[in-house]
Amino acid sequence: MHNKTTPDAAAAALTTLMHALIDIECTAGLAQKEEREEYTLFALECIRYTATWSLNDAKNILVADCENGEGGVCVMIVLIP
Repeated sequence: MHNKTTPDAAAAALTTLMHALIDIECTAGLAQKEEREEYTLFALECIRYTATWSLNDAKNILVADCENGEGGVCVMIVLIP
C-alpha cells in the first residue's frame, strides 16, 4: 500500500513556513516604513513569535507524519533544537 501521508505532510509543513515568511516580510516592511523604535521592537517580537510558532507547527506536522506513517520513507528534520 502506498503511503500518501508523507507528501501531504510535507506540503502542509511547507505551506506553514511559506505563510510565516510572507507574514514576516510584511511585518518587517511595516517596521522599516514606520522607523519608530517602539514599533520596530514590537515588530521584531511579532517576527520572532511568527517564526517560532511556524517552525514548531511544521515540526509537529512532520513528527506526526513519521509516527503515523505506514512504512513510507520518513525523513525527520529537527527544525528547533
